[in-house]
Amino acid sequence: MKEKIEQLYTKIDELQNDLIDLSKIIHENPEIKWQEFKAVENIKSLLRVHGIKRFKSPTSLPTAFTASIKGKYEGPTIAFLAEYDALPAIGHACGHNLISMTNVGAFLSFLSLENEFPGEIRLIGTPAEEGGGGKISLLDKNVFDDIDISISSHGSSNNTILWEEVPMGEGMSLATSKAVYKFHGKASHAAINPDQGVNALNSVIMLFNGIDSLRQHLKDDARVHGIITDGGQATNIVPAYAEADILIRSKSSDYVNYIREQIDNIAKGAALMTGAELEIAEDEPGYKHVIPNTTIGKLAKSFMANLDIKLTEQPKNKFGSGASTDFGNISHEMPSYAFHFGVSETPVAGHSIEMERASISDIAHNNAVEITKGMSATAYTLLYEKEKFEDSKSEFNNRKKYK
Repeated sequence: MKEKIEQLYTKIDELQNDLIDLSKIIHENPEIKWQEFKAVENIKSLLRVHGIKRFKSPTSLPTAFTASIKGKYEGPTIAFLAEYDALPAIGHACGHNLISMTNVGAFLSFLSLENEFPGEIRLIGTPAEEGGGGKISLLDKNVFDDIDISISSHGSSNNTILWEEVPMGEGMSLATSKAVYKFHGKASHAAINPDQGVNALNSVIMLFNGIDSLRQHLKDDARVHGIITDGGQATNIVPAYAEADILIRSKSSDYVNYIREQIDNIAKGAALMTGAELEIAEDEPGYKHVIPNTTIGKLAKSFMANLDIKLTEQPKNKFGSGASTDFGNISHEMPSYAFHFGVSETPVAGHSIEMERASISDIAHNNAVEITKGMSATAYTLLYEKEKFEDSKSEFNNRKKYK
């Protein structure tokens, strides 16, 4: 097995310049969710150069795709999940160019084995992680039905942490629910006949006041963010329409659902108090919390500890991040693990100009190459060692009991 892993590493070293070029061209051409046509074509072009010529794209999702390398022997199917969408206005400030680079590289490394491995390696291009829930759409279209384990990666400030110890019931990210609360009132002159109006803006204000009253009763990991997206058109007109956009987060998907029910009830109460009519709309899918898999994490660390990358000690009593991802929805369907790695010598905030710059830095690319090796070796071991594979499945099933 050691010889096979060395072959994977050698292939990644050979691919290094191509992979860094891929990262750079995706970074230079940022495309927002569902519009990642250039990124997908650049990935496919690189795959074609190395002999991968067959791709599948689900109906109605043109910027999603799958590619496959099959082994000669029976075994599991492991998927590497590439992301490539950028943020509006700020570009690749979440480093999805690096996610593409590492997952494409790990996938292509299996060409070095000339099909002498069990099972199948698949590359899945997953669009619209930034709010669009691309992986959720792919789940709905049965793209993951025959996948046994999913592996991915993510740039993470200046930290490379391989999570080995996570208590049962802990999530590694925040689950989300997002709703737009639309209040329909009645316009009237604010000075001459205010009594004939129904003030929709008052409903929004009461919604926010109600949420503020709820906050003192929420668990520490809960977050509720909100903005008023429409508050009326003129001060001398009683607002006939007002709208608020609310995002809810927590480490537990079930607890997010509980908070959402409470806020829906607050909105209904606000409408009753003012006489407005309430409409609740959802413009983004809900993200589930990431279920950890320390079996895969320990295996990953056993490889990464011997590679040219600085590892960060796992923090005590703090697990995962305060961000949200549709990778969480994948982790509720199968054992899943994302390799988080440093992109900077010093801390940088996610979704910032500094992160956008860091995601194209030399340290980011150097670490990404080493992470690609760790992903590849971990996937190969899970294919080759049945016991490790079964352990990851067993842990997944045990953690699924906690919501």
